[in-house]
Amino acid sequence: MCADIVVVGGGPVGLWTAIQAKKNNAALEITVYERYTEYQRSHVLRLEHASLLLWSKMKNDAAETAFLEDVTGKRKLSQVFAKSATASAVYIATNDLENALKDYAAKLGIHVIYKKIESPDEAEALHPECRLFVAADGARSKMREDVFGKDILDETTLQHIVEMKYKADGKAGKLTMAEALKTAKLVESQIFEYVGRERNGETPVTLRFFVDNDTYEKMPEATFKKPLAHDDTHLPATLAEDIKTYMAVRREKAGEHYQQGSGKLSKLTLSVYKAKKFAATRGGKAWFLAGDAAMGLPYFRSLNAGMIIGSQLGGILAQGPLSRTAKVGAYNLLQPADTMIEIAGAKAKNQGIKALDAFRKLDAKNPLSPLKWGKADKKKFKKRHDP
Repeated sequence: MCADIVVVGGGPVGLWTAIQAKKNNAALEITVYERYTEYQRSHVLRLEHASLLLWSKMKNDAAETAFLEDVTGKRKLSQVFAKSATASAVYIATNDLENALKDYAAKLGIHVIYKKIESPDEAEALHPECRLFVAADGARSKMREDVFGKDILDETTLQHIVEMKYKADGKAGKLTMAEALKTAKLVESQIFEYVGRERNGETPVTLRFFVDNDTYEKMPEATFKKPLAHDDTHLPATLAEDIKTYMAVRREKAGEHYQQGSGKLSKLTLSVYKAKKFAATRGGKAWFLAGDAAMGLPYFRSLNAGMIIGSQLGGILAQGPLSRTAKVGAYNLLQPADTMIEIAGAKAKNQGIKALDAFRKLDAKNPLSPLKWGKADKKKFKKRHDP
């Protein structure tokens, strides 16, 4: 199959980049390779409306309207613009966003092939006529390593996290700010909750436990591919108690009905990283990094930055008058300011979270603090029972 652009990696950013290139130039033949028929991650994402609009090509046609409604709940482009002006965002499960993007790509005539691409050589051999390739194959990108080398990343670790993902039957609510602040004084970890939209009678929920290095090291190995059950007997005692306490609060105060057996734990480090350059030529072909292959940010900025950069890249790739070398240069020239702003913002937010955690621990010892659960509630929430 002939292609003008080949994208390796059909996650949200890879698909979005292909969509933006196609919207900028409908004549382009674009092929996306994705190894999985169903997206492997099901955690909740925070997608800012502005990330869908900044640098993106807007057509206001039926396909675009259907996509925006599916993702944001807004039919009209003007409504999305109005929401983005107030930094509005939607919490959406990764696989729901992925499905919406797949439908959108199909309507535009983008070809998605389910096949694992092992190397840049394989991608180039499958499409010898193609000169533009996009590596969107994730944080551990094989394409990036083979094209740019192993020492291409600058990385800084910020936090250690244990993430719990589960489903609630029916609609799950959120704790109010006051309830969250009160609960923060019952637990050792700093906890953030992200509640998605109810779909098909269930709601995806993600809880992030910010833990110290000692707890992180004691935590058994657990990845999103090989997670632990939320009640695994090998969990550090303080973490296990925090999970039970927080879930007890959510059950009573948020009206949550935990879906038995759905809770899975994984451990990860939150870090910021970026490639030293985002594009390069190789044997007459041009390779561009997108999404987590290019840079990674915590606090839900990775997806949002990826969508914004994907819009930039899509516009560059679609420019017929530009040569391959000019497109590589334009993409590399555009990125330093954007990445510096994003990374500085992530580090600043990290310092704010650490300051909030310090205040939380100090205020928990304050007998005069008004934001505390009463004795009856505290006793009830601290009982050792499963969700």
